[in-house]
Amino acid sequence: MPEYDSLADLYDLEYGHDYDLPFWLALAEREGDSLVEWGAGSGRLAIPLAEADLSVTAVEVSEGMVERGRAKSSTVEWVRGNMCRVELEKRYDLAICAFNSFLCLLSLDDALTFLHNARKHLAPGGLLGIEVSAFGPEEVRDESSLGLRHDFTRDLPRGRLERFSVSRYDTASQVMAIQLFYETYGRQGNLESKRQHKLAIRVVGRSELELMLRLAGFEVEAIYGGFEGEPFTAGSDHLVALARRR
Repeated sequence: MPEYDSLADLYDLEYGHDYDLPFWLALAEREGDSLVEWGAGSGRLAIPLAEADLSVTAVEVSEGMVERGRAKSSTVEWVRGNMCRVELEKRYDLAICAFNSFLCLLSLDDALTFLHNARKHLAPGGLLGIEVSAFGPEEVRDESSLGLRHDFTRDLPRGRLERFSVSRYDTASQVMAIQLFYETYGRQGNLESKRQHKLAIRVVGRSELELMLRLAGFEVEAIYGGFEGEPFTAGSDHLVALARRR
């Protein structure tokens, strides 16, 4: 996943939302004050959780993301490493793997290796929370291409950022290849720069996720379709799984 290094300077601009933060904060307050976030990016969740007087370790494979996170907060314990293999000295009450970090594991073996590693780093009875996007049938047709899509516009101090993308899904591997296109414009609307990046994620459904959790030594406690505790349905945008270490 070193490909995320080249996106580190755009990450905070792309993903400034915090609608999921109250959910994770409530879990942390219930489960205990020690927390590890797997695939923490530049600290969108880890930093505000640490600011709520929680003991937070943030694990991230991208050096660029870790550098940005450290620059923003020294309260978080930052660890650069692969979440499948990194070994930490602590055991935690709560572990979270949010915002599609789990989908960056591009094989079943990698996903199970991570889950075993996450379990090893939980205290007895500790809780793991995983949140991924729930894809609709139109997005996961074999070799389907969604065409060029305008994802968003972000205001910049001296202009704006536009992002476009093209996605293609392969049913056999469950891997979605994503081509991202970035354009920055000045105050007068003049195009200043263009960039593109290739990413890939492995789409995971509810049944597969539940089975993997059980195989890795977890007991699934709850499955939600969002951050208000709503049921998971065919129309859900999110798949949130809570599983306790057996």
